[in-house]
Amino acid sequence: MTNDHLLLNDGEVPLAHPRIDVAAELQLRIGRLKRDYYNSETGRVDYQALRDSPGFIAYCDSCRLLQEYDLLNLRTPQEKIAFWINLYNSLIIHGIIALDVRQTVKEIYDFFGHITYRIGIADYSADDIEHGILRGNHRPPYGFFHPFAEDDPRMAYRVEEVDPRIHFALVCGSSSCPPINYYVADRLEEQLDMAAENFINGAEVEVHPEQNLLRLSPIFKWYKIDFGGHRGVLEVLARYRKKSEESSFLLEQGTRIRVEWKDYDWSLNS
Repeated sequence: MTNDHLLLNDGEVPLAHPRIDVAAELQLRIGRLKRDYYNSETGRVDYQALRDSPGFIAYCDSCRLLQEYDLLNLRTPQEKIAFWINLYNSLIIHGIIALDVRQTVKEIYDFFGHITYRIGIADYSADDIEHGILRGNHRPPYGFFHPFAEDDPRMAYRVEEVDPRIHFALVCGSSSCPPINYYVADRLEEQLDMAAENFINGAEVEVHPEQNLLRLSPIFKWYKIDFGGHRGVLEVLARYRKKSEESSFLLEQGTRIRVEWKDYDWSLNS
């Protein structure tokens, strides 16, 4: 660990049954926290109440088990994606509490590269999880370098086929993020579809056929490559938009539609 990283699951690994499923244990604890401290309708997190709660203290103890976790236990793409989305979202919350973020994650320089969990012998920051693992080692928006070098052992655990719906599931602790959910492998397809539908029919996407105008979250600009370019963005919007006339407009007008980018609200989702 370098000096510019904060390892959040440092410390002695608690005693556990040797066959404990760490991924399932963490999902269980995340589920309990979500039930008690996350408002799934508004996307708000009660960080103040969460900070000193027995549930969060138990989660912090459990996440040290990751130091001895074998990522080869994640055998299918669905298991990998669900595990890493859940871990990313929990790491963000853990980082906000540990660093006493009050207004925005922008208070902390390189917040997403700063906070890390140790899994096995390697450390993973939020940026590593998003861009290195879930995005198949793609460069971050406006970045010059891939997260992992070709000989980095973490390359073995990346998701090779990027599912752009992850961008409707990853929660960066800001008001413009989607609401938090936690994901399970055997329901992943349904859950990601639901996340996409909720985001695309929410406040971050505005469709105005009469003005030949789209007003979009910059997520669609930052990660256009993941959606398959501008045409791919329009297709995913048309697929999930509930009003059929708006879907038809998106497909028929295509790249002739004028696009405006909404401001991203980095204020804390609390």
